[in-house]
Amino acid sequence: MIQLDEDEVERRLGTLDLVPLMRSVLCAAARGDAGGPIRAALTTPDGAWFGAMPAWVGGPQTALGAKLVVAIPANAARGLPTHRAVVVLLDPVTGAPQAWIDAEALTRARTAAVSVVATQSLALRPRGTHAILGAGAQAVAHLDAFARAELVERLTVWSRDDARTEALVRVAQTHHLEVRAARDPDDAVRGADVITTCTASAQPLFDAAAVGDGAHVNAIGACVADKRELPAALVGASALVVDDLAAARAEAGDVILAVADGAASWDGVISLGEVLAHLGSPRSGRVSIFVSLGLGVEDVAAAAALVAR
Repeated sequence: MIQLDEDEVERRLGTLDLVPLMRSVLCAAARGDAGGPIRAALTTPDGAWFGAMPAWVGGPQTALGAKLVVAIPANAARGLPTHRAVVVLLDPVTGAPQAWIDAEALTRARTAAVSVVATQSLALRPRGTHAILGAGAQAVAHLDAFARAELVERLTVWSRDDARTEALVRVAQTHHLEVRAARDPDDAVRGADVITTCTASAQPLFDAAAVGDGAHVNAIGACVADKRELPAALVGASALVVDDLAAARAEAGDVILAVADGAASWDGVISLGEVLAHLGSPRSGRVSIFVSLGLGVEDVAAAAALVAR
């Protein structure tokens, strides 16, 4: 059984271009050639959240497996990561255990790659002024992915933590980007062509009026039903795309809460895979929004590609 720890995964991820892989697997899922159920999850009495994401991928590199992820908020006080994850791969013919892959870096990389795909596919102006809200590990991964895809001409960053914001500014400077730290979230998104939210916020970060017509938003942070990063009015006025419709109806707080407020509806909401596979088009809107929850099929495909490499 192959085992890849975080250091090994980090090294090997540099040899993969996950953007075309994520584009391919999302198309396959939309056509029924890959997939899996929505995330099964539980919360323990101590407040730990545990989720399981089984999936399969068909085609030349058939794969079968599951991502297991746990979130333990109390780890922050222990100086430990709040999120831990692994992907277990099984032989798709015999079911024998095939590989165990530490998946924190993998999760960040595949999430950012999917955001690149969404931006390239949905944004009116994918290359231009970008804004990133949040300055944690996902924000760094998205900055790196957008820079590698040569989508960023100018960058604005904001987070509640000034030290982390300055650290993200320094990362952007290593990519030779024109970058500034915003005063507040409204300042960050004003004038941006592409906005990516990577926060732990439970409430909308900015006013809908601060976002210009024609902007594109990648909403990454709110992956549970009772949290949101986006104002309901913006969600209701958008061309809305999700990574999986069934999962979004269960977990996408940005949409669930906007619908509950009466500001939005599920009518016309489709998956990114359907857009990529030319199986449908999103409804019209003054902005485009991609709500990213993360799918097991993305993790299993990325892990299988690492093992194959």
